[in-house]
Amino acid sequence: MSVPPRRRWGGRPSEFVRVRRRAAGLSGLIAALALLTLFHPLSVTGAEPEEGAATEYSGAATGEGVGEKGPSLLPFLITFGVHGGYDSNPRTLPDPVGSWFTQQELTLSYERLRESTKLAILARGGATERFNANTDANGLVDLSLDHQVSERLTLSATINAAYQAEPTFATDLGLSRRAGNYFSTSDLFSVAYQWTQRFSTVSSFSFRLLRYEDAVAAATTDRQDYTLGEEFRFAASRHTVLVGNYRFLVVDYVTLPQDSITNFFLAGVEQTFSSRLQAQLRGGVSFRSIEGGQDQVNPDFEGSLNYALGPQSSIAWTGRYGVEAQSTGNQNTSEPTFRTGLQFHYAITPRISSTLGFNYHENQNQPQTIITPGATLVAANAYDVLLNFRYQINRHFDCDVGYQRSGSSSSDPRQEYSRNRYSVGVNFTF
Repeated sequence: MSVPPRRRWGGRPSEFVRVRRRAAGLSGLIAALALLTLFHPLSVTGAEPEEGAATEYSGAATGEGVGEKGPSLLPFLITFGVHGGYDSNPRTLPDPVGSWFTQQELTLSYERLRESTKLAILARGGATERFNANTDANGLVDLSLDHQVSERLTLSATINAAYQAEPTFATDLGLSRRAGNYFSTSDLFSVAYQWTQRFSTVSSFSFRLLRYEDAVAAATTDRQDYTLGEEFRFAASRHTVLVGNYRFLVVDYVTLPQDSITNFFLAGVEQTFSSRLQAQLRGGVSFRSIEGGQDQVNPDFEGSLNYALGPQSSIAWTGRYGVEAQSTGNQNTSEPTFRTGLQFHYAITPRISSTLGFNYHENQNQPQTIITPGATLVAANAYDVLLNFRYQINRHFDCDVGYQRSGSSSSDPRQEYSRNRYSVGVNFTF
């Protein structure tokens, strides 16, 4: 029995960000800024994560380096970056066709810290122009807000919205290879209340949305997720917190007739081993009911580890095994997925810093093919690795060189691809 297509969202993600500039027209500006700031003295004792690092797409690593920013006369920081390099497979095709590229990016960051309110905003827009391939416009907005209403009550909100064409590897919100421009947002709102000295609760609501411009990709991927969560926390000691968590997830596809409802029951522990090392682990079971399909019961595990090697060096690891709402072809599958990510920031000297990022996910389902002009879209496994080195010339001016490799593997050779990206560039912050 055929199922009539459901009404699609009428908005145009392309209205979110459309910024395109030629690198040649910016070379004079960069040269002038360099002459003004090149000989400005650098007075730093270390390094800290930098928000305005330039990368082409979100994936294993954000490309963020370390290096202290200079003082600003404005209430916010402005970072302008110009990069160039070579991309061996910009369209993520089984048979790659490489291209040289230039990239321009403008980042605005604002941070306000007070006793009861903490606000951080990051806005970024840019364009990537390839000599013999497609040109991409991209943009993102990240907002984080924490407000302590009283000693017991804290309100929090995070909003992460992006418009891009590059695949994403860190989450399941999007395909792991190019399928045209798309808009995504992942938002979280929570209320934390300290009932007693040891017992507290966190009530939360999260919303995620995915919209592709390509009609074929949109037919099997466009969706919105709604999650209600309740977490119970008990401080067993000064360093150990026992956690019980319940989540109610609703996945609503725009066209695909496979909406689902999932109940998660998790329990775990958060452990602080020292001021440098913290870890958390949760495990449990999920019960999923899929429209037109059978009910599923699956295990669900998630964990993270954070270790501060020094004042400006750190390692962060995350991992998860459980069911994800992913599209792998003409129908959606809900098979268990293993997903892991690693971020390593290391300050070699006060001026030189490095970043290593890695993301990998493996789906246990047998992938199918979505046919689009020029390529298939999905593979069973995907990975992304980034290595970046940065040199801080002075408080306002730095340069970096980076290498990024991504790809996917499958039992079907038509769904495999590999990609290498080399870049070098400069960033100016004022």
